[in-house]
Amino acid sequence: MVIKTEKIADYELGLLYRDRAFIAVLAPGVHRFLRGNGKIEVVKIDLRPTLAKEPALQALYLTHRAVVEEHFLVADMGDSELGLVYADGKLAGLVSPRSIAFYGKRLRSITLEVIDAANEVALPERLVAPLARLAAQDLVSRNLVAIAEVVSDHVGLLYVDGVLREQLRPGRYAFVKALRKVQVATFDLRLQTLEVTGQEVLTKDRIGLRANVTAVYRVADPLKAVALTADLKDFLYKELQFALRQVVGTRTLEELLGDKLGINQAIAELMLPRLEGEGLEVSTVGVKDVILPGDVRELMNRVIEAEKTAQANVIKRREETAATRSLLNTAKLMEDNPILLRLKELEALEKVSEKVGNVVVGNGMDGVLEDLVRIRPRKARES
Repeated sequence: MVIKTEKIADYELGLLYRDRAFIAVLAPGVHRFLRGNGKIEVVKIDLRPTLAKEPALQALYLTHRAVVEEHFLVADMGDSELGLVYADGKLAGLVSPRSIAFYGKRLRSITLEVIDAANEVALPERLVAPLARLAAQDLVSRNLVAIAEVVSDHVGLLYVDGVLREQLRPGRYAFVKALRKVQVATFDLRLQTLEVTGQEVLTKDRIGLRANVTAVYRVADPLKAVALTADLKDFLYKELQFALRQVVGTRTLEELLGDKLGINQAIAELMLPRLEGEGLEVSTVGVKDVILPGDVRELMNRVIEAEKTAQANVIKRREETAATRSLLNTAKLMEDNPILLRLKELEALEKVSEKVGNVVVGNGMDGVLEDLVRIRPRKARES
């Protein structure tokens, strides 16, 4: 007589088969069987993982459903049902529609929550954090739920199967995507800068130049902005291009260089009414740089140089005229005032003395005072 011994651990469950037919469930312990009465086979199921993946359970559930349900929580989902399985009150896994999963009940408390995946899109806030944790660890969970986060100063737009459903405020959300396509598009509501650089345009007088335009904008109404275009930056970029060409094309080069503020205002007047009606607000727009071709820049430098030279000549002539007029006035005063004339002579004598080392005079001090420096002719002085 041959005896077969099987040992079932505390964390295991045994399924006893004789000649491939199910006989009983074996509890933890040591079990002995006589081999003479048929082929004995014991399938051991490890209950430590929350989800039991033993293939024999699938077949046993078809033939002995009550036996399986006694030891396992059976999550048998319908066509539009999503299962949320909890182990000891904690979310442990998801069960997709039209699938079945088995969770051992001996080692832990197992409960099941069923979600109507056909009608419910947004999941309760209490599930967001647990689902985010599951989705980060499990590929199956990522295929069943979508986790979306809308940060501060942003707004989210929820699309379900390509249809816009609602607008989302800042926060974290969980959505059922087991039976549908779920997408969340986010928009930054803060001020943003758009640079349009190197635009080659012609002025009214047919001079080619390159210009850089800067716009500071924000998304004021995401719903209108999304209805307008799929790419907001590209749309705004082209609007800036068209406005720049229209403004520059109606002005001469001199007008462009002389009235930059007016150009900025003209571009803003063209763009603002259209963009505000489409959910965009432009707070600042203007030409940042105007780059002239080399030959035009050289010609402009020559013109500026000539203008500055002419202005310098005018100022020089004006100063010379003023100096001559001052000398004439001084001469008239000295002609009528001998004392003033004598003071001027002494002043000139002082300047001459500073620059001359030795002076020889033959008439003594009178010669120094009378003959060394003389402004008025001798006859006029003696008369």
